Amino acid sequence: MKDFAALIENFLLSKKGNLSLKKVTFFLLFLNVATSAAVSIYIPNLKQMAIDLETTNALMQMTIVAHLIGEFAGRFLCSPMIDLHGNRAVILPALVFSALGHFGCMISTSLPIFILMRFLQAIGASVIYVVSLSVINKIFSDNEKGSVVGILELYQPIAWILSPFVGTILAEIASWRLSFFVLLVAQLIGMAFFSVLLRKRRKEQRRHFSVSKLFCDYGAVLKNSSFVIYALIPGLFAGGYMIFATSCPFICSEFFGHDAADIALFSAIPLMFYVIATFAYRIVLRKFGLKISKRIGTGIYVIFGIYAILLISERALWTPNNLLFSMSLQCVGSAFLVPVSVLKALQSCHNAAYVGASTVVVFRNLIMSLCIAVSVKFHESITAIMASVFMTVGTVLVLIMARRIIKLRINRQRKVRH
Repeated sequence: MKDFAALIENFLLSKKGNLSLKKVTFFLLFLNVATSAAVSIYIPNLKQMAIDLETTNALMQMTIVAHLIGEFAGRFLCSPMIDLHGNRAVILPALVFSALGHFGCMISTSLPIFILMRFLQAIGASVIYVVSLSVINKIFSDNEKGSVVGILELYQPIAWILSPFVGTILAEIASWRLSFFVLLVAQLIGMAFFSVLLRKRRKEQRRHFSVSKLFCDYGAVLKNSSFVIYALIPGLFAGGYMIFATSCPFICSEFFGHDAADIALFSAIPLMFYVIATFAYRIVLRKFGLKISKRIGTGIYVIFGIYAILLISERALWTPNNLLFSMSLQCVGSAFLVPVSVLKALQSCHNAAYVGASTVVVFRNLIMSLCIAVSVKFHESITAIMASVFMTVGTVLVLIMARRIIKLRINRQRKVRH
């Protein structure tokens, strides 16, 4: 492991011997993609897994629930642990747990053991996003943070696009167990990366941990209206897309039949626009700043809202092209708004940054779960599906407007005081 860490260290250094920020960004993106891919990489193989583990397809769905519960528990607890012991002391044991979970999934022969290993893996992996934001906050300048967070936020769309295809290919090469071996290797790379990156960081003065302080920190961020508004926006984007993605098999059946490849491509196209728009966001950010990026994202969301209303009001207009255009608009708008929202959320709770980072992801998971439940409820009605997506987008616009009103009131109060 020491030799492997030395190899990672040499890779992270530039020709001048300094830390390469581009390579750090690449590793953070890679590790978060691998973490997010763990949720869905084995979904195409659920039927075969049910046979191998001697269970039913319905019970196999509990493995996804176990992962979501593990993520929630890990993110709820990791923030105060980081605050108490520091990044390195938390991330390395967490990745050990995650690696053990992947290994256990790979060799599992029964469903209860597999579910337990999924829960263990999720607890460990849940820390990676929070520590990634902490690393970005510490080693990147203020001008670079917005751009790097934009790149980091690509992890979920990339994982959603690639993981089902990768899982299918790995199953064809060997079996579904190979997917967990690949994820295990990714976690070992993560252990070496964070060990190298964080080992030379100076120890800071840590607070004493207490349960009351934990709840006080969460209470503080949840009472902060600016934080809550900005923290909800990434989750609403993810939720709006998940309504669309989980409904694709039903939406596409009347257009393409039940061909799995066509359905996968149909659901992935909007995310490809998200990836492309992220690079456009970075250019705008460098030249014009966060404020213009936020305005562009809001403007695109308004256009999406108008277009969606027209389509919902006239069901005859629903075609594959219209669906793709509307969802691609939402993804492009989100590519501008999501990284801005994450940065603004963390800036608004700088005294409890770790708790804030955890809360952003917890909000995202909760909203995604709720939106998936909504899509299951209305999957037979294409109008209801898009109406639900539009409601999530409309909520984003309402939140942005609410933030504007709050800001104006604060400015007026300051003027009155002076």
